[in-house]
Amino acid sequence: MINLAQVVGIIAEYHPFHNGHLYQMRNARALTGASYCVVFLSSYFVQRGMPAIYSPLKRAEAALRAGADAVFEIPTPFSSASARDYAAYGVSMLAGLGIPNLCCGTEDVSAEELSMLLDVIDEGSEAFQHSLREGLKTGLTYAEARVNAIAADLFQAGADNSLLLRTRELLSKPNNILAFEYARAARAERIPIRLTTVSRKGSDYHDPILQGDFSSATAIRSHSATAIRSHILNGGSWDDLVRMVPRAAAEVFASAPYLNPACMVGPIERRVLDQLYEGTALSSFSDVSEDLADRIANAEFREENYEALVNSLKTRQYTHTRVARALTHIFLGIRKSDLLRWKNAAREEAVAAASAEGKKAGDLPPIGAAPYARLLGFRRDSEALLSLLKQAATIPMVSRPAAAESLLRSPAARDLFQAEVHAADLWNSLCYGDNGTSLPSYLRQQIVIV
Repeated sequence: MINLAQVVGIIAEYHPFHNGHLYQMRNARALTGASYCVVFLSSYFVQRGMPAIYSPLKRAEAALRAGADAVFEIPTPFSSASARDYAAYGVSMLAGLGIPNLCCGTEDVSAEELSMLLDVIDEGSEAFQHSLREGLKTGLTYAEARVNAIAADLFQAGADNSLLLRTRELLSKPNNILAFEYARAARAERIPIRLTTVSRKGSDYHDPILQGDFSSATAIRSHSATAIRSHILNGGSWDDLVRMVPRAAAEVFASAPYLNPACMVGPIERRVLDQLYEGTALSSFSDVSEDLADRIANAEFREENYEALVNSLKTRQYTHTRVARALTHIFLGIRKSDLLRWKNAAREEAVAAASAEGKKAGDLPPIGAAPYARLLGFRRDSEALLSLLKQAATIPMVSRPAAAESLLRSPAARDLFQAEVHAADLWNSLCYGDNGTSLPSYLRQQIVIV
């Protein structure tokens, strides 16, 4: 008989799934002694502010064929959000399903180091917030200003120069930042999750060069369409691609519609023009400041691809990822007020469910951001795991999108679900415009079983 201690969770984009992800998955099992691995997967638009090159269902299938036991979906409003909101939502999904172990990939930071940093950093303190504001005033990015504020906190706590340098190094690397946010979210929400880390193997996070067996997702993305079409669809050799992507995943991607992010430029321009014509403030959308809104409103949108458009708008203060997320949120219609409401959707859903069952809201345990967990797929030989998760879950498990309305009780949870339906429809529309592939609507999707 299995129990929850035998389950480990991984929060991931798999954009696309590659050998480094397989390495993490195998080590996650080994380090935690888990028999089952559950993946919480980013949806149609990802955290770096771009559409996923493959649909969540195809990326879920690749993960399942490579060894994951079940895959759940992080809805687009959070999978395309800042590292903090993305991590908090992912951690709350694990908690909502009762999974006690989380394994995250890092560049070089350990769970012990993350815990030590959280012990001495008080991001809610007046001193920290003052340091953060001062850094932003000088034109630093939010990430840079926060690292400075953290360093100031550590200095006040008596940290020596070696620790200050190590902290700056750790929190300047994307995967380390996400790991820090996972740990911070678990502590902030009082979620008893055991965090384990696996250090990156091979290329750096942003390395654009294909090399060896462990190339970065960035490099694989930039070569994905060419590699798959030339090496697989056109009868070429598997060797180059399979060196970087497990064969089981490569076979899935070989037949999957590939969405080129370059196709975003025209649709985003039309969306921006519509908003300006209607008198909508672009700064009302998530990740769009007043200054960035002005830059976007005055853009000519004559760049040949999405990457070039983002680069034309970025500045010293507004990083590539921040600009890309801003454009994505304008395109998707995700407002700051929406995200704030959806962060509270889990509590609203839990209160509504408690009321329906005659319970008091005051009896509820700590609640994160996730009001439900949509199941994308599972392995046939892991059905016992799904039964266990259903018994342990404190949030609704949605296996059929069409049934979500009857499962979700609160308006906020239903609105979040509808935002995901909208994001899926837009992704499908982009895909049809890019390569002529017609895909089923979100509500008619079938769960993946391998």
